[in-house]
Amino acid sequence: MNQYVFGVDVGGTNIKLGIFELPNVKLVKLTDFPTPNEHQDTAIFDAIVLNMQKVCEELGTTFDHVKGVGLAIPCPVIGGCVDICANVGLNDLNIEESMKLRLPKHMKVAVGNDASLAAFGENKELKTPYENAVFYTLGTGVGGGLIINGKLIEGKNGAASEFGHMKVFDGFEGEVCGCGKNGCLEQIAGTKGIFRLMKQYSILEKTVVDLNDLTVKRIFDAAKMGDGPALKTVNRVANVIGESAANIAMIVDPEVFIIGGGIAASGKFLLDKIIESYQKNARYKTIYTPIVLASLGNKAGAFGAAHLVKDRL
Repeated sequence: MNQYVFGVDVGGTNIKLGIFELPNVKLVKLTDFPTPNEHQDTAIFDAIVLNMQKVCEELGTTFDHVKGVGLAIPCPVIGGCVDICANVGLNDLNIEESMKLRLPKHMKVAVGNDASLAAFGENKELKTPYENAVFYTLGTGVGGGLIINGKLIEGKNGAASEFGHMKVFDGFEGEVCGCGKNGCLEQIAGTKGIFRLMKQYSILEKTVVDLNDLTVKRIFDAAKMGDGPALKTVNRVANVIGESAANIAMIVDPEVFIIGGGIAASGKFLLDKIIESYQKNARYKTIYTPIVLASLGNKAGAFGAAHLVKDRL
């Protein structure tokens, strides 16, 4: 009988859940469902287990044949625990133990930062993995993953590569980021930041976008059609990402920058603008460092979580 692991990517808006066949971590089925809005410190785990059971039933298998589950969480993770989780209500919580309480004792649980695991998963799935790479995830929040000499770098406090919380501007008056500070990259390039910019630019210029029913896709689609406020929004987002990447290049000097996450689904339109901004701001030979879209798209976090738990079996 086949053996499996689950890889789960917990986002601020949706949760992606994949079941992977061992030993090669081959994706069998990927599904997603909304992230519960209330009582998240319990409801998220309940929803994950419920959907794991549903997937097993659909495949005609049971938890007896599932060896473990990996969780990608949108915040720094230390020893399976989180302190502050900016976009999901999982503050001051032992994620690993919360999950173990809901599962059979034989199932292994592994937990990591979502963007770091996206980088890990993306690299694992390449025929020739990168030795040195920087990974951005663009979604509800902005995360990052850092691979140096073939190893995932997480730092002493699990905060390495939290690019979304680098200070990149003076900040918005009277507002703080989910991390508690102001002026973060995420406040511009995360979903809420994009909505804020769109509304701000629409004060002085008309837009075809319904400001009462905003989605990132609608903003980017309007920008492609030349809508003024939408185009200004996308340009600002791309500029700040490119500038931040140029700064990171001066510290890390990677082989490649990889852009993933839901917002990156806008594809070449956003990528070209990020590259333009990066090349304006990069120094020395780092100006030639390639910036590419993640080959796994927004599935990278689930793949990384699955590989993480498989490696710990």
